[in-house]
Amino acid sequence: MNGTAFVLAVAALAAATAASGCGFGPGDASPGRAELRVTREFGTIPMVTATLDDPTESDTVVRMLDSSADLETSFGGNFVDSIDGYAGSTAGGGDEDWFFFVNGYYSDIGSGETPVRPGDRIWWDYRYWSAAYRVPAVVGSWPEPFLHGYEGDRPSTVVQCLTDRAPCDAVMASLEDEGVDPTLERPAAPEPSPDELRILVGPWDAVRDDPAARGIEAGPGESGVYASFERCAGVTTLTVDDDHGRAVERLTDAGMVAAVRRDPDQPTWVVTGTDATAAAGAAAALDGAVLRDRYAVAFSGGQPVPLPSPEDAPADGPEPCR
Repeated sequence: MNGTAFVLAVAALAAATAASGCGFGPGDASPGRAELRVTREFGTIPMVTATLDDPTESDTVVRMLDSSADLETSFGGNFVDSIDGYAGSTAGGGDEDWFFFVNGYYSDIGSGETPVRPGDRIWWDYRYWSAAYRVPAVVGSWPEPFLHGYEGDRPSTVVQCLTDRAPCDAVMASLEDEGVDPTLERPAAPEPSPDELRILVGPWDAVRDDPAARGIEAGPGESGVYASFERCAGVTTLTVDDDHGRAVERLTDAGMVAAVRRDPDQPTWVVTGTDATAAAGAAAALDGAVLRDRYAVAFSGGQPVPLPSPEDAPADGPEPCR
């Protein structure tokens, strides 16, 4: 289960067969290692870490999870109700549930139908969903999706540079260090490319011209990003939200790394900031130690701030924008 709609009975039956490992045998193995991570509260509380060497044709996301955690499922094993005692809202009521990502992509199919492939980074997270039920893409599986993409299909990667060359070179270097071969473009404005993985690098005033990136201004329910940019007193600021989508604080001189997606396009990563200097700071932070298990990350005073913020919003919110 990842919070998607109920599956048809026929699909559930097929998933149950795959999850049990009966009837078809393990199938051929593919060399390589897949990684599983299970967390709570938007990645802030780790629960389970496991690996699977040389996954076979019958290995699915739910089977890998079942081998590493205490699991309760329904609908033929395709719908996860509980992991290690933490039940989703469909099982116990409330506004927290289990969701999973494969290589940074939100999965639109059930975990019993999703195969495990070599190199996959599978991330389950138990979180509040009231502000954003569906988060289309996340940054917390870096260097995915740039190495393996989704369903074994690795798209090409394009860095669209909308600022000085140095921050873009830093992003290119980070990708190359991970084994990615990106292309650098310097368009006058962002150029959508639905079949390519894009990283937009530049201040928000330049990046927001992109249709995918501009969805961030509509809030987490639209973009899945728990922060938004706005103009206050003539300067660009970044408002950080808590896990219920409520404003916690408004930052100046702040950067951000986030991922957005407009279906059926490939995800677009946004490396940006309130100005060019802040964007350059974010460009220097494409690192697994900073991004791991994060939906998105802001940067203030040189320090990373998880998005959503782990702090609760004050009762009166941040100072009004004037």
